[in-house]
Amino acid sequence: MPSVAAVSPLVVLCLVAALVSVSIAAVAWREGTEPGSKSLSVLLFSAALWAGSYGVALTVFDPALRFWFQLPIDVAQAVIAPAWFAFSLSYTGRGELLSRRLIAGLLVFPAITVVALATNPSHGLLWTNYHIDPVFGAATVRFDPNLWYYLHAVYGYVIIGSGLVLIIEMLVERLSHYREQAVTLAIGSTAPTVAHVAHTFGIGPLQMVNFTPIALAVTGATFGHALYRFQLFGLSPATGRLGRRAAIDDVAVGILVLDREHRVVDANETASSLLDLDPASAFDPLSSVLPGVDLDEDRQLVDVTVDRRRRTYEVTLSPVTDQHGRRLGRTVTVSDVTGRVRRRQRLEVLNRVLRHNLRNDMTVVIGYADMLAERLPADQRDPTDTIRARSNKLLSLGEKARTVERVMAGIDGGSRFDVAATVRTCVAEVRAEFDAGSVDVDAPESLPVSGSESAAKLLVRELVENALEHGGDDPTVSVSIRAADADLVLVVEDDGPGVPDYERSVVETGGESPLQHGSGLGLWAVRWTVDALGGDLTFDVRGGRDETDGGAGDATDESAGRGDTGTTATVRLPYWCRDEADDAAAGG
Repeated sequence: MPSVAAVSPLVVLCLVAALVSVSIAAVAWREGTEPGSKSLSVLLFSAALWAGSYGVALTVFDPALRFWFQLPIDVAQAVIAPAWFAFSLSYTGRGELLSRRLIAGLLVFPAITVVALATNPSHGLLWTNYHIDPVFGAATVRFDPNLWYYLHAVYGYVIIGSGLVLIIEMLVERLSHYREQAVTLAIGSTAPTVAHVAHTFGIGPLQMVNFTPIALAVTGATFGHALYRFQLFGLSPATGRLGRRAAIDDVAVGILVLDREHRVVDANETASSLLDLDPASAFDPLSSVLPGVDLDEDRQLVDVTVDRRRRTYEVTLSPVTDQHGRRLGRTVTVSDVTGRVRRRQRLEVLNRVLRHNLRNDMTVVIGYADMLAERLPADQRDPTDTIRARSNKLLSLGEKARTVERVMAGIDGGSRFDVAATVRTCVAEVRAEFDAGSVDVDAPESLPVSGSESAAKLLVRELVENALEHGGDDPTVSVSIRAADADLVLVVEDDGPGVPDYERSVVETGGESPLQHGSGLGLWAVRWTVDALGGDLTFDVRGGRDETDGGAGDATDESAGRGDTGTTATVRLPYWCRDEADDAAAGG
């Protein structure tokens, strides 16, 4: 019998498998910054070592020499399973579990096996009766496996199976972007595993041939396909998983996880900071961590003393259920709203006190002005008229503030109403309050819309009032209302000098300063209302002033040919002019 065999088809297949694996390993190594790339490279280099060593071993017919080729083969086997598990952890976003201690622990059993293999002739722990049994012109071998041989094989199956479970989890989870990758990786890891199981337990024909190294070509090919076709590292599930984890850990909202007994089983860093949690307080009841929470309320405000300071937290409770809808516990989100609650309380008190005192005191001032006017000659009553006018203006401002507050509180509500009739009514009421000026209304006979009627009244009243107030001695104001592609468009135009620049600019920029501020509340009320309704507000000023665009894009068309001076205010409210059927389908 010759010492070296001729080239066998098995040898060719093994060398091709080694070439495929080493090529894909080199590509994966260049992706060194991506999660799992290094582990995948080690896996594929080990596969290349296994396939290459086995291919060369198949040409050696000397049993003593052939035995020593088992060492590189077994070293490769020892590395492949831990490398696959490490890749699975990193690729699926669990890389923090991949500690040096874990890697060392995974390699202990394979390392012992390699030593046992090298010394097997003296103790026979792995096998006995090792001999050459050629097939297809290749130096294949037979032997009688012993207990350690099976233990090592099962250990590898457990490790590979654990990694495969992590990959298949992407199929169970609704991660559609990664399903093709998961299927490809599952096929690539399953093919050599099935071949190794068949060889280990003597299943099927040609039991002397270990087809695992050849099946590793499938691993290399499928992993290469995943690299190029499905962007294995460019589109990694680790990004989504780690991103979600970072969002939970880094978000400025505390998150607690409770079990069925309302005990805290997990908390993010923000919750630990907000509630001054001790890491040793795990499994403490929620009542001791966050006292005062009503478990029957989904959302509530809770006052808590933390670090000797009184804080107000907004607490939201949500159920945690399994796939069958059974409740396993709750999540509790905790937001520090102390500043917001205190500001709201201050504003409510100031608003109420100022409005109440303003109304009472201005009523007294107007009464005294009337008394004083009765005692003065007619030619000396100008100061009392000024007092009365300014007082009435302040009273009107207080009433306007209350109206704005009421409208904004109910801005999310709405109903079906005739906006054309509403516009005519509002215009008539405002016109009656002014001594001069005229207002023309261009509106259809009827225009049913769905929205907040109180908000529509506020917009019409404030814009018409501003037009009459800033329109000169005898202004001409035109108001039009129309439907445009399911949107409601309101246009108010005057022919006077228009709203002063400083009044418009503070509303358009969205803020005031000590040097730049408006004199009233009307335009702010319009801006707040339009923004709350998701609409657009445009001012088009003619007569030497720059045009400004708030996004509606209708002002220029509406104002074309109207005159050389004036201001056109255009409001567009989306989806107010839907049909009743569309409105019902959209939930009203």
